[in-house]
Amino acid sequence: MKPLYTVALIAALTPFGLQVTAAGFHVSPSGNDGNPGTEDKPFFTLLHARDVARQVKTSTITLAPGTYRLTKTLALVDRDSGTRFIGSGNARITGSLEIPASAVQPVTDPDILQRLLPEVRGKVLEIDLHVLGITDFGVIGPRGFRRPYIPAPLELFVDGAPLTLAQWPNPGEPRVPIGKVLDKGPVTRNGDKPTRGGIFEVTTDRPARWANADNVWITGLFENGYADNTVQVKSFDLKAKTLTTVQPHMYGFATGQPWRTWVALNLLEEIDLPGEFMADRKTGKLFFLPPAGKDIASCRLEVSVLKEPLVAIEGATGLVFEGVDFECSRGMGVYIERGANNRIQDATLRNLGMVAVCIGKGISPDPDYQHGFTGTPVSRELGSWHEHIYANPVFNRDAGTGHGVVNCKIYNIGAGAISLGGGDRKSLTAAGNFVENCEIYHFNRWDRAYKSAVNLDGVGNSVRNCLIHDCPGSALYLHGNDHVIEYNEIHHALMDGDDMGGFYMGRDPSERGNVIRFNYWHDLALVHRNHGLYFDDTGGDGTTIYGNIFERIGSADAIFLNGGSDFTIANNIFIDCKAVLRANGKDGNMRWLTQEGMFEARLKAVQYDQSPWREHYPDFPDYLAARNTMPRRNVLRNNLIVRSKLIPGSYQATNNWVATEDPGFVNYDNGSLKLKPDAAVFKQIPGFEPIPFDKIGLYKKKTVR
Repeated sequence: MKPLYTVALIAALTPFGLQVTAAGFHVSPSGNDGNPGTEDKPFFTLLHARDVARQVKTSTITLAPGTYRLTKTLALVDRDSGTRFIGSGNARITGSLEIPASAVQPVTDPDILQRLLPEVRGKVLEIDLHVLGITDFGVIGPRGFRRPYIPAPLELFVDGAPLTLAQWPNPGEPRVPIGKVLDKGPVTRNGDKPTRGGIFEVTTDRPARWANADNVWITGLFENGYADNTVQVKSFDLKAKTLTTVQPHMYGFATGQPWRTWVALNLLEEIDLPGEFMADRKTGKLFFLPPAGKDIASCRLEVSVLKEPLVAIEGATGLVFEGVDFECSRGMGVYIERGANNRIQDATLRNLGMVAVCIGKGISPDPDYQHGFTGTPVSRELGSWHEHIYANPVFNRDAGTGHGVVNCKIYNIGAGAISLGGGDRKSLTAAGNFVENCEIYHFNRWDRAYKSAVNLDGVGNSVRNCLIHDCPGSALYLHGNDHVIEYNEIHHALMDGDDMGGFYMGRDPSERGNVIRFNYWHDLALVHRNHGLYFDDTGGDGTTIYGNIFERIGSADAIFLNGGSDFTIANNIFIDCKAVLRANGKDGNMRWLTQEGMFEARLKAVQYDQSPWREHYPDFPDYLAARNTMPRRNVLRNNLIVRSKLIPGSYQATNNWVATEDPGFVNYDNGSLKLKPDAAVFKQIPGFEPIPFDKIGLYKKKTVR
């Protein structure tokens, strides 16, 4: 099919500046920017296609199958509104450099061979990156809990799969316990400056093998089980058997809990599994053991190079990427701010170093590693967004409205998957940004805790009909108001750590009006002291949890209300959960209100007792006056409870059925949790409404425009 107009026709039809209303152009990795952009003679670069398309009001740019490598961000602005980038076949945008097979050589340097394990000598291959013009290897860290989002370091991808940074112990093996702590280091959570690292005893002799390694990092949970960190090793003292880090941990290093462990990273000496690699700054070479079953001479090899977003959409409206994949880059896939109704749809986003999609501005990085921080809004990065919003809860990210990520597969992402901002908390203006019908998994390759499949903030955004699974940290993390989480299936999330939730929000009672309905949560938060849904430190007040199915949830509780109020938990099904609900009383959580004044400051920041808040949340303006009656008005009603414990707490329980018989599932043994029309539960709980189990999770693919 030929385009409606070519460049020549545009010139002929618009001699007096008349605007053509539609055009179609083609681009191909085998094209030429001197071509007219037809299907037979396509352009070569996306940048040139964009510039030509700007001459008309709306355009369709069709990408032929192949790889489009970017060395800088493809920037799209208001004048690109209405442009559609449509992939024809396997069209992929990357921030990578292809490695020719001729650049891969066996290791022959005697010094390198001596450092390798005996069993892999003669098997490890090398790529001289300096010869290929690559000198920026990036940085491994520091990264993790309350640290800024940063791009991943250089990575090697073989046939579209990332290799694993060489480490010890190997994945799946027991990690190394932190030994006796000699210097816990500065505790930046308490205001200490990050002037040094920590020192602790090492309980293994393995570091003796690493005498020649000069860029070693350790990663793990060094104190609290929710605070992962990756920090650089300053030195190993083999005689004293101690390890000293360059950077501190926010809470200081500690020992004595099963999660307080470490793994060493970036070690040439520990390449022993197929698919492991490390990039050595000294030699300028990348060393790797080929993945099992791969003939490297016939594989596609790429190294990630670009640190900035692949695509930035700033101020455009109605711009669409459809059927175009984003992959193999150190930073974000797509960044969006301002504008309206832009779409990323029918795409695969994978092998990215940060998030796949970021909707809304970030914050300049905090140099002092604080829990709360006030920085400067910045475009095209996240930085210390999380820390800024903790100290500035009404931060408006200029995220625009109506943006959607639809029908996408998102996996092998470095630090969470989607940052979904939008809306204004002071005025309670909803953004309506959304993630829909996406499968999201394996999204914590570099950072774990609190970097979730979707991090929501602002007002009135949604996640619906998604399948989220297989991640060590939380599946969903929420800030803000009036968000909707619905029709999602979430499983095998939060498979590591302690004191976290598969869903988490907390420490701000003004984040009200959120709805969690018709989701299937199963097989998550099964280790240590973790929870399914975690509303922490009197946060998430006024949330409605309705029509969900919770199955095999939580080493502690399916739902944990840590001091919160005004929760409605109704018409849910709990199956094989250790505990249905734990709702704590005041305990120490109200110290944020009565002692530190945090809640009072946050309520005043949103002007909670003035319009429109007073009308929107009519039961909220007396919050500060009623502080001594908290928690209050938590309701657990009309829930079906199967082989799960119901424990007393700060809530009112009415009309719940602890079933001792088959409640009436259509076919429980074969995975159908739909209820029969004559199920016993409808008799035992008058008014119990059927849960639309068949509508939960991914639906048949359709394009949402």
